[in-house]
This record gives sequence, structure tokens and C-alpha cells, in this order.
Amino acid sequence: MNVPGLRAALAAVIAVAGVLGSCKPTPPAASEASDSGAVDAAPGVEASASAALAAAPSVDASVETAARGKILYDKYCGFCHGENGQGYKADQAPALANDDLLTVATDEYLLEAIVKGRPGTTMSAWSVARGGPLAYPDAAAIVSYVRTWQKRPSEPVDARVANGTAAAANGTYNALCASCHGVKGKNGKYNSLANHELLTAASDGFLAATIERGRAGTPMAGFGSKLSKTQVDDLIALVRSWKIPPEELPDLPSKAGALTSIVVNPKGPQPELEESASFIKVDAVKKELDRGASMVIIDARPPADYARMHIVGAISVPFYQTADYAKQLPKDRYILTYCACPHAESGQVRDALRKLGYPRVAVIDEGLLVWRDRGYGVRGGAKP
Repeated sequence: MNVPGLRAALAAVIAVAGVLGSCKPTPPAASEASDSGAVDAAPGVEASASAALAAAPSVDASVETAARGKILYDKYCGFCHGENGQGYKADQAPALANDDLLTVATDEYLLEAIVKGRPGTTMSAWSVARGGPLAYPDAAAIVSYVRTWQKRPSEPVDARVANGTAAAANGTYNALCASCHGVKGKNGKYNSLANHELLTAASDGFLAATIERGRAGTPMAGFGSKLSKTQVDDLIALVRSWKIPPEELPDLPSKAGALTSIVVNPKGPQPELEESASFIKVDAVKKELDRGASMVIIDARPPADYARMHIVGAISVPFYQTADYAKQLPKDRYILTYCACPHAESGQVRDALRKLGYPRVAVIDEGLLVWRDRGYGVRGGAKP
């Protein structure tokens, strides 16, 4: 994919008027809609999404496809992973423009990360099959664009098979890994390792290369000089022992449909919150809810994330559909929006609504995960 002059050609294609237009996501083909169970698929979506992925077209390396992928990346990915893939523009969003990742990650690995996400983390599922905005050709175009950052040739690492003993790695993991990835691979500052989608997509060779080489320019150090091959194999076995079964996706909110139960405490007083504030602390929001203040709470994430967990009373308004929903929102109420990363998606909803003339819109500062960890009310499902 790293053809000479690709970056210059990519810029030229993007600059050509009319070639890309607004680059809206590709409408799902009839076969894809059938395979995915449409956007409101519930149980069984896992198998159907996998089937659709298996039938997805190969990633096209053309300059035109990469150019289209850039526009989609800028809209759906760059605000977390950085405009140039540098990572960590939002919390826990890793660097993508990194050869230590791209040389060992297959196109299929990258594609699955986009369409299936990493449930339980800040990485959303973006495919139509999971209620998101992207058809598989859209996700493949993003992969094509991400590949333009790769400088070194890809390496075939997937043939390596780890034959380790999980129990033998407990001490190694606790000493070298737990401070970043959390106890048993969960709730750490960086990538969640005990994640079904990650462990399904990542080969032993991919995991081994990541452990041994690390990711240059990121917090992920390389441990190849400290650990033997047997110790690396043991670590892989330990991480794989934490793999949990895939969750059943709950019913999704209607896509761009009519909102219901928009206002929390509709007969209550206005909240005592700063009207011009851009961010409001979670404790301040909870205090106002407890006294019965009236407000609108918007979950800015894609629908599958909302269906898994959202603040009680929140409505689903994905950041990329703000304009579709805006006319249903009252301008006489204080509007609070949130995401999990914790500002990237919710900040876009806030800014969009302000441009549309909504006078009091702010982001719940620390985001959903802090709200949950404080023991404040959350629930799952398709309704507020």
C-alpha cells in the first residue's frame, strides 16, 4: 500500500472538487442489511455481523479509496485518535500511525476493530450491523487511509503459536503490565486486554510482537530484552484465560427516529448551573437531579454504546446525527451531553447545538464512566 508519492496523490485527490462530495457513509447493500438484521438487530447480531464481515470486500489500496477513507476518518475517528493518527487526543485512544502496530496488524484486524469496536471500553462499534453509521466499504476505506501512515513493510507474524501456561505468568503480569492494563486486564489506564473482540481478532503472533517490541512513541514498552519466549507465551496464555463470552447486544434505539421522554423532571425548576459553562462536573449534575431540576441529558455516543449503558433519563443523540434530532430538542431547557472518552463526542454535540441557537448546552465533564463509578444511576436498553 505504500506506493511512491501516495501521500501527495492522496492530497491531490481530496482537493479535486466533486470527486468525493460530502463523503457520506455508504448506504448498506441489501445483502448487508439482510445479514446484519438491520440497525435494530438484537440477539444474534454477533453471528450476522461476523458473516457480513467475512463477505466484506477486500481493502482497496487505491488512492481514491484512501482519500474517501480520510474524510470518514476525520469525521468518526480523528477526534479521539488524532488528526494524523498520533493517538491519545481522547483518553485511552491509542496511536494508529505507528509502524509497531501497522506492520503486524492485518487489514482484517483493523477492519474488525472498526466494525465491532471494543465493548466495555471507549472504542465504539461503528458498523451498521451494530447500529453505527458505517457500511463495510466505509470501514475498509478508513483502513485504506490508515495504511498510508505505514512506513515499513508488513510482517507475517500470525503463524506463531503460543504454548504457555497461564498460572506461570501471574507474577510477570503484575510486575510489568497491571499498572497500565489493570488487574486481570480490566479497568486500567490503557488498552483493555480482557476484551472478547480484541482477543478474538488478535493472533498469538500479534500479541507476542506487541509484548516483545512495544509501540514506539507510546506508553507501551517493549519487553523482548527482559522476557524469554516462554515467559511471553505464558503472558499470552494468561491474557487469553480472561476472555469472556461475547455479550448479546440489547435492542438499539431507533435510528434518527422520534425522541421520547426528552426532558428529565419536566415540571421541575431550572438547574442552578452556570449558563455559559462548557463543562459541568458530574457531582453538580447529580445534585441538581436530586433536587428535581429539569434538564435534557444527551448520550452522544453511537447507539450500541447507549444500549449497553447510559445515564438514567438520558436520550440517545449520536454526535454525527445532532442536526437530525435538533428540532425535537427544547431551547428553554438546560442541555447536558456526555460520552465516555470523556469529551470528544459530547463536545461535538455541544458545539453543534450552540451553533443551532441552543443557549445553554454543556458537557458532563468527567463523562459516563466516572458517573458510573460514583454509583450514580445508569441503565441499559433502548429507552431513557
